Amino acid sequence: MKKGGVYDLEFDSKLSTASSNVVYQNIECVDIRPSGIYVLKFMYREWIGPLTQLVNPKSSIKISIDLKEGLVTCLHTDKKKTVYRWDINQGLDIAKGGGASGSKEENNVSYTTFSNNLFSVDKYTNDLFQHKNEIQSTQHLSFLNERKLGCIDFLKKDVYKNHTIFIGASKEIANSEVDMLDFRNLITDYGNHITAIQNLSINWDHYKIKQQSKNEYETLSKTTEPIQWLTTVPHELEVAVEQREFETAVSIVEKINEIYQNNQKVEIVMQTHPLKELVDQRIKSLTETLIDTLRSPILKPTQIKETIAWLVRLGQTDQAKTIFLESRTNTIQAAIKKLVKRGDLVRNIGEITKITFSQIDTTCQDYCNSFSEAYMTSGLIEWIIYQLEIICDTINRQVFIIDNFQTISHILRIVESHCEMLDQSGLSLISYWNLLLNPHLEKLISTYESKIVDLLQQHLNEEKWVGNTQWEYEITIQPKSAPNSPVQSPKNSFISQHLQHQQHNEEVKLKLTESTIFLNTIIQRFANDICHITTVELIPVVSSSLQKIFKEYMSHLLTAMQKDLNDSQAHAIISDAVFITEDLLFRISNRIEDALDRPINNLEMLKENLDGLFRRIRDEYAAKKAVEIVVNIMIWDEGVYSIEEEIEPFPKKFIKLSEYLETLSNSIQNNVNVESVIPITSRILSEIVVVISQKLQTLGQSMSYGYGGLQHFVLEMKYLNTILGKYEVEQITYDIISSMIENAKTSYATANSFDPETVLKPKEEFDEVIVNLVYQKAERN
Repeated sequence: MKKGGVYDLEFDSKLSTASSNVVYQNIECVDIRPSGIYVLKFMYREWIGPLTQLVNPKSSIKISIDLKEGLVTCLHTDKKKTVYRWDINQGLDIAKGGGASGSKEENNVSYTTFSNNLFSVDKYTNDLFQHKNEIQSTQHLSFLNERKLGCIDFLKKDVYKNHTIFIGASKEIANSEVDMLDFRNLITDYGNHITAIQNLSINWDHYKIKQQSKNEYETLSKTTEPIQWLTTVPHELEVAVEQREFETAVSIVEKINEIYQNNQKVEIVMQTHPLKELVDQRIKSLTETLIDTLRSPILKPTQIKETIAWLVRLGQTDQAKTIFLESRTNTIQAAIKKLVKRGDLVRNIGEITKITFSQIDTTCQDYCNSFSEAYMTSGLIEWIIYQLEIICDTINRQVFIIDNFQTISHILRIVESHCEMLDQSGLSLISYWNLLLNPHLEKLISTYESKIVDLLQQHLNEEKWVGNTQWEYEITIQPKSAPNSPVQSPKNSFISQHLQHQQHNEEVKLKLTESTIFLNTIIQRFANDICHITTVELIPVVSSSLQKIFKEYMSHLLTAMQKDLNDSQAHAIISDAVFITEDLLFRISNRIEDALDRPINNLEMLKENLDGLFRRIRDEYAAKKAVEIVVNIMIWDEGVYSIEEEIEPFPKKFIKLSEYLETLSNSIQNNVNVESVIPITSRILSEIVVVISQKLQTLGQSMSYGYGGLQHFVLEMKYLNTILGKYEVEQITYDIISSMIENAKTSYATANSFDPETVLKPKEEFDEVIVNLVYQKAERN
């Protein structure tokens, strides 16, 4: 860089970390001073210094020049930089008086001539033209005119080129003016605050000097006396804490607060004075010492009350409450850890419960004596519930995993007895205890239920559906009686209606399958176990478990009935269903209701659901059996009905049906019970009628009757009506038979163009034949 050199610049966006709204066109080297000091003109200012750091006293920007790379770097106060670059090959070494052009144009005019105060136009003109002729004068005049026009043109271009720079600079100047106004306002506010602080300041050294001068005759005013006393507070507090004179220390703190409250000027000054930190350290030490004292497990009730009172006076009420209750929790845990673990679970849980409830009783008394405010009671309640949660969790982890519900009941009764003892002291915890315990009991009952369902599924997978009378009707374990009930509670009327006629004889039992025998045993054990632990609040859970167990097992029976089984297996399944719906359900429900002295929820609905499943099982058997009888026993065939000749009036197929039904009834009576004979056989007969009707409907128009065949069909249907009379069939079955007779008459009459009312024999003939058949059967029997 040479003196007088002007270098055109371009903004380098890649190296710059700050944007620039103003683009500066060039940089000019004004002067080069000794020791490498440069004077540059850039950004409309002069910059002085070495090339590594040029500064301007009126700007915070620092400039550095890299001659090898041709870079001008402007470093701002926020550490960001703006970089400009010039072409290092350009050689614009232009002197200040040389104009803006780089050509070698001859110009012998010195501009300093015109700036001289002694400049004379006439003398300058005479000297310029005195040695020139007219032609030379004319040429020189033309040259001056050309130079004038060139200067005008150059000025126009220069103004246009730098117009944006001028605008940007003016904007920066305007922004700087606003910033300066803001800065001036801040300085003014700062000065006002300094003045206010000076007005409130206290000359502490003055009071220290007075204190150290030991002038006994000088009396301090009421305003200055507290200020002098504050200087002695750190020492007094430290001595009081070390000597455990807590009442004195707390009184000092209270006096400090009183001074602050009565003299706001002192409080304001203390916020920034070093004495404030010393006082706070001593108060913090006092508070920590009292808290450590409160944690001690050997404090007497009066000491506890006194320590808490000091903390309350220090404004540490919440912390005093927290530390007090935490210390009691630690005391309980420490006492439990000292217990010697034995093999007797009841004794171990009993000792834990005794320790916990004793501490709860003691803590309540101490807490109420120390914290008299009503709003503090919630903290005590939360702590008590937390201790109950710990006991509940311990029982859930250690007790509910055993398979002995009498032991579980005994342990729960121990906890309840402690709750009752605290109830006599005015602290009722039984409702909180039940609220915490019930979710665990519900889970225990649900787990028991799932276990029963899984075991039943295992037995069902191995079930052969063989009836067996060798099973125990009642297990010997007795359930827990209802609490506070001197006499047995009355049974639910709905249950008593189903149990009053059941006087079981040990010699006469239903034939049950292996899985149902297992269900009878395990469901009784379930009822006995549940009665030891359940409460009135758990009745819905117990009811839900019974519903799930019974409904799921009955559903398995229905699924099994749909398989290919023989009569003995089918009768065994029906016997299982009868036993569950008519006996087991009500025995179990009655046992639980006697223990709880409350009816079970939705028992009638459960009975209806099980009855519905039982009817589906019976109907499934009746439908399969009806098809088997029509095809294999009766060997029913519609071909005989197309015969025209007279057929012997002997309904052989339906006589076989009647005889087979008697045999089947005996089998049902032996394998199920006598009460199930009529309902099952009646349903089979109804299904037989439906099967025959469906077969005739399937034949439709292809079914043709002859005269003899029509009379024989009507005789069979009337004999079938006679058979139905012995059973309990619905009216719709009779209607179906009547409909089949009418359809047969109409079909025959239509095919032969007869009157339907004249195609049958007189009714008396059919009745006579049926009477004779019934009489003959009676004689054989």
